[in-house]
Amino acid sequence: MIALMVLTMKYIQCYLSKVLIVFSLMLYLPASFAIEIEDLYQATIIVPSRNNEQERRRAFSEAMREVLTKVSGLTSTTNPASIRRALNNPEPYVESWRTQAELLPISPDAEISELQEIISIEVNFYESEIQRLLDENNIPIWPANRPETLVWMVVEDELGERQMLTNDSSEFGSRVNALQNFADVRGLPLLFPLLDLEDQLRLNVNKLWELDEAAILNASQRYQAESILSLRVYRSLSGEVLAKSLYFFRDNIFSYEEFELNEEDFISGSVNLATNELSQYYAVLISGTENSVSINMQVDGIDNPEDYAALLNYLNTLEGVSSFQLSRAVESSLLLQLETGGQLRQLVETIALEPALQEVVELSRTGDNVSMHYRWVQR
Repeated sequence: MIALMVLTMKYIQCYLSKVLIVFSLMLYLPASFAIEIEDLYQATIIVPSRNNEQERRRAFSEAMREVLTKVSGLTSTTNPASIRRALNNPEPYVESWRTQAELLPISPDAEISELQEIISIEVNFYESEIQRLLDENNIPIWPANRPETLVWMVVEDELGERQMLTNDSSEFGSRVNALQNFADVRGLPLLFPLLDLEDQLRLNVNKLWELDEAAILNASQRYQAESILSLRVYRSLSGEVLAKSLYFFRDNIFSYEEFELNEEDFISGSVNLATNELSQYYAVLISGTENSVSINMQVDGIDNPEDYAALLNYLNTLEGVSSFQLSRAVESSLLLQLETGGQLRQLVETIALEPALQEVVELSRTGDNVSMHYRWVQR
């Protein structure tokens, strides 16, 4: 009996040790999920003065152009004639605006006393009007829930020394800031690696410089990232810039290379490479089309009124779902009917970005009958 108790205690201790190890790893390991982008319908534009009406109008137009790009994920939104007319007369789309001033150094190396006043206009646009304008021109909208893009970046200086960059790299802060600023303008959330011992064992600076695809993908597994951007930059003593980036998304690899261009242009081009691919994959048309589809969605795990309210609120945020209604409720399961624009792949991928709904059965389609089955896991 005593021997059995000892064995039982040893088993429990062993089990608890494993649980603690697993729990510790879960706390330590980072993970890449969707980020809800705020201020999608807002832009800030620098102006030369506070009270110049012509400059304010120009700022409204420039801010609207930036918002259209950010909301759609595309840089070609200004092609339709109706959008060009709207950009020439942006005031009806402006919900609010305010002028702000900030004292900033004249240059990064300037003394504290060498400051200049920077005046800018923060412009907020009507969400419904911007969406209507894009939808009328059959331009899909990229939902605010967007996957993080993992960024690996290596820089070689004039002496041949190579260094990998993180978001807190002080020596190359201007490059990181430029990367973050361009990503903010495009509405692209970024994730930087820890660059700890595990990262460096999987992907050292030389492998990153070689843009070793296998090593980059291996190191990125730790972050559960499907969107991965790798950049390498070299600037010679004469100021010549040689740069190349690789973008990994799902099973595809895209490249972008520049010679003798401004370094900021290269960083901007690399961000555009990632943004264009992601927006084409996730963007959806809001309005129904002649290919619109009704979906029967079963959601399990609705145990109380709070779950029900949270689910309805979540469904209201899904781009591409024009309407939905409750068909019936059985215990903790709900059966809903969703009206969509027919872009089923984008809808499934958008839902997969969020931890709120967990897929129980893959989407099935038989003729006009489309079924989805999820479990509500958000608490």
